[in-house]
Amino acid sequence: MKYFQLKITTFVCAFILMINAHANQGGALSVDTTAGKPVWEVGVFSAAFRGPIYPAATDYQNKFLPLPFVIYRGEKIRIGDESLIKAIAVEKERFKLDVSLGAAFNADSEDSKIREGMPDLDFMFEIGPEASFLLHDSKVSDTWLNLQFRSVFSTDFSDVHHRGYVFQPEVSYRSDNLLFDNSRFYFSVSPTFASAKTHQYFYDVDAKYVNSERDYYQSLGGYLGTKMSIANRFQLTKSLMVFVGTQLGFWQGAKNDDSDLYQEKFTYAVALGVKWTVFQSTEHIN
Repeated sequence: MKYFQLKITTFVCAFILMINAHANQGGALSVDTTAGKPVWEVGVFSAAFRGPIYPAATDYQNKFLPLPFVIYRGEKIRIGDESLIKAIAVEKERFKLDVSLGAAFNADSEDSKIREGMPDLDFMFEIGPEASFLLHDSKVSDTWLNLQFRSVFSTDFSDVHHRGYVFQPEVSYRSDNLLFDNSRFYFSVSPTFASAKTHQYFYDVDAKYVNSERDYYQSLGGYLGTKMSIANRFQLTKSLMVFVGTQLGFWQGAKNDDSDLYQEKFTYAVALGVKWTVFQSTEHIN
């Protein structure tokens, strides 16, 4: 399955959150980027994805995801704009305290030769605090250091299981109109470190699942890999935004590269999406 960020860090749903957090704003990149925007928006976000079924996997899967969205830009609380939920009172000029989220689609083991006969990988989600430090700021670009610590869970929507923790420091850069007019470019690099429980979900091979393709293996905690994300959004009209993006996964040197379930040192994921605002308030932010 795709493992991830954005800001929801790992690519699929994480990429959606990344786009919402980094590419959904307009105008100059300052502390307050809401000036001139409607107080609330309601619409539909849809995206198509292709990526590995789990970190360092050989097998890939395709997914299509349509989602409704709601954005609210209040004086003290903002929802769905620069982050999932933000309390404006904790935002300083060069520091932000926020919530970091991540998600990944489920994957059927029967679709992967190396995992055949093993349990399926459930839908995963991550949540935890994020502290962001402004490294560089100008009228058209900014660079941040984001320190993200998240708790990891998996679910088949009947039970929820805790899958450990991840620590993901990230350097992110964004710039307006870098490649095209009415566009925003986003780039980030984020090494990921995970607890043993998280690695075990991907790379453990219990004795009952040993076969000619898989030896017994127990995972340890440590370095998982590094992700490089590149995206660009295009504001075609006031209500229509299109984005394209890719995420490259560099897994060389991962703690559990001895596992037979660790297959590739490099993977990629790609995404194409559309954000359509159907309704918005007549009141705008001053």
